[in-house]
Amino acid sequence: MELNANAGWLRPLIADRLTPYLEIDAARLQRNLQLMQQKADAAGVALRPHIKTHKSVWIAEQQRKLGARGITVSKPSEGIAFILGGERDLLLAYPVVHADTLTELLAVARQHQARITFIADSTAGVAAIVDACQRQPTGDVAIAIKVDVGLHRVGIDPHSDAAVTLAKQIHEAGISFAGLVSHAGHAYGAGNAAAIADVALKEMILMRDVQQRLNTAGITPCPISVGSTPTALAAPVTEGSDEIRPGNYALLDLTAYRLGLCEPDALALSVVTRVVAVNSHYAIIDAGSKMLSSDKGPHGTNATGFGIAVDEQGNQYEVLKLSEEHGFLQYDDRAPALGSLLRIFPNHSCAVVAQSDDFVLRHPDGNAETLDIQGRGKFI
Repeated sequence: MELNANAGWLRPLIADRLTPYLEIDAARLQRNLQLMQQKADAAGVALRPHIKTHKSVWIAEQQRKLGARGITVSKPSEGIAFILGGERDLLLAYPVVHADTLTELLAVARQHQARITFIADSTAGVAAIVDACQRQPTGDVAIAIKVDVGLHRVGIDPHSDAAVTLAKQIHEAGISFAGLVSHAGHAYGAGNAAAIADVALKEMILMRDVQQRLNTAGITPCPISVGSTPTALAAPVTEGSDEIRPGNYALLDLTAYRLGLCEPDALALSVVTRVVAVNSHYAIIDAGSKMLSSDKGPHGTNATGFGIAVDEQGNQYEVLKLSEEHGFLQYDDRAPALGSLLRIFPNHSCAVVAQSDDFVLRHPDGNAETLDIQGRGKFI
C-alpha cells in the first residue's frame, strides 16, 4: 500500500545503530507538547501531564519549561524516580489501600520538599494514607477524591454521598483536601471524535454534580481535575475544569490516529526495526512482543494487529503476529527486502515505552542522542 509522503508516514530511516529501538521525533514531540500547553493556557486551566506515557525525566522537564504545573504518576516508585529527577509537585493517580506502599515515597518527598497529592475512593483508602503519614514526619500532602465517570475502574459513585463522607474523613485527619479527580478512559472506546467529545461533556456534568454536593455540605474549595488524552484532544476544555491531566498526547499512537484525534504527522513515537527473514508467508522483523508489547489499544479499542510498518518507499505492512523476539509482517505481492529497515507505528505508545530502558531522540538534522527512561519498570 502506497502512503502519502506528505501525511507524515514517511521519515528517513538512518542506519546509525543496532535495531530494534524506540525513536522519538524531537520536533513532533515538541509540537505536541506546545499544542496541549497552549490549549490549557487558553482555557485558563493547569496542565498536569501524566508521565506514564513517556516515563522520561527529560520529557517531563520539557513539559515543565512550557508551563506544566506538576505531573501525574501511576505508582509510588514512579513518583520517586521523578522526584529524584527534579519534580516537586506530584499527583499519585492510583488507589492506596496499604500504608506501607507509601513509606519510601513519603520519605523521599520530605527529603526533597516535594508536594504529593494522593487519591482515594474509600474510607479504607483514606485511612491507609493517614496511617502512612502518621508513621513518619511528612511534608506537603493532600488527598483528592477519585470519581468514577464511566470507566468503572476506580472511583466513587457520583450519584452517592460518598464524596461528602470521604471529604469529612480527610478534614478530620488534618490532611488538606485537594478536590475531585476523574479519568474518562472509556472515551477510548467511544469510536470517534464526536462521541469522545460527548463523553467529556458527560464527565463534567457528573463532576459538577459531586462538587455541588460537597459545596452544599460546606466543603470548599473543591477544584476539579480531569484527565485523558482523547477528551483533551476531541473537545474544548470543559467549563468548570481547573486542571487537565492528559498523558498520551506527548507521543500519540495509532489508537489516537484511528480515533481521528491526530494526523500521522503528529505521531512522535516509532520503533525502528530490521527485516531478518522473508518467506512465502511472512516477512519477519527483529521487534517482537518484548519490544512492541502485545497491546492492541487501551480500553477495548482492539486493533487487528500490533502496529503498522512503513519502509523507505512508503510501502505499508501490518504487524500481524508477535512472538517474543520476532514480528510477523503480512505482505501481498511485494515483500520488504531482507536486511532493510522499517519504521513501526505502534498501537499504544504507553505500553511500548514501558518495554525499554531508553529511547533515541532524533533531531530534524538527523543527529540523535540516547536518553534514559527513568520510570520504566516501576510497578510498586
